[in-house]
Amino acid sequence: MKSSPHRPSIELLFKRGLGSAEIARRLQISSSTVRNVVAAIKKRGDASEKRIIRNDGLSLNRMASQLGIARSTVQSIVKNDLKPKSYKLRRGQYLSDKSKAMRLEKCRKLLQHFQVRRVSDVIWTDEKIFTIEPLPNRQNQRQLLSKDDSMSPKRRLAHNRLFPKSVMVWAGITATGKTPLVFIERNVKINSEVYQKIVLMDNLLPWVTQHFAGGPFILQQDWAPSHGSRSTLAVLEAHFPGFLDKNLWPASSPDLNPMDFSVWGMLEGKIAGKVFATVDDLKAALEVAWASIDDGYLRRTVNSVKKRLRACVKARGSNFEILL
Repeated sequence: MKSSPHRPSIELLFKRGLGSAEIARRLQISSSTVRNVVAAIKKRGDASEKRIIRNDGLSLNRMASQLGIARSTVQSIVKNDLKPKSYKLRRGQYLSDKSKAMRLEKCRKLLQHFQVRRVSDVIWTDEKIFTIEPLPNRQNQRQLLSKDDSMSPKRRLAHNRLFPKSVMVWAGITATGKTPLVFIERNVKINSEVYQKIVLMDNLLPWVTQHFAGGPFILQQDWAPSHGSRSTLAVLEAHFPGFLDKNLWPASSPDLNPMDFSVWGMLEGKIAGKVFATVDDLKAALEVAWASIDDGYLRRTVNSVKKRLRACVKARGSNFEILL
């Protein structure tokens, strides 16, 4: 039937919405011939639609090449039949099957844990590197120029130095307050000794003593080598009992830590677009931005953690932010 001389005419009239009987009448051919050709067209269209859905990241040109059909046909299927919308790719950490299973198990444990303990008592902590030259957003940073000037020296260049000066920042929040920012210079390696002395003992412990005034609290941290060494665990047991240990806090889970999924991004936004002459200028700007974070934001952000844990369980440990 593919060799039928009437196939192009039948396909054209079918795409215009005519039924088989009307096509047969107009072309003065048998209804069975029309029905067979239409069935073949539908079968090919269904197969093409399924392949397009399976390969939704391919361009129309590549899709047409793989299917062996015209680009206009692929465009027609996408526009008129599938009618999808274009979405930017979501960002998220890569998760292996093993990581997903581990996250699922520990999210369930954390939800049980927070039936007894309060999520508002957790001190959520993390480190992040800030540079004196924030990366430019070439998508949003624009310049208005005439067509003649578009290739002239007036055209500005978005650039960064190869190794801009930077500082490592450690910080933590609870639902009712925030720790001091702790700045660790670039040439200082955060080993167990540095983490214990500068972060835990010199900064976090005095803050905890004052903020919680003897009340209960729970320390959360990731499990970088300096955070999980034997000597660090001894310090945690002595001064921060009840911390979320490796049996509770899942690895590869920035989407569960308020510092990662919200606070750092908000802090970056407050200093966005600024280029600092020195690291000290950057630190001063970060201190101002940090001080501007209000208790209402802290409370809302921390309270969202249990919702995220439930979403992680629903997603079976996979990326879950689309469920929020």
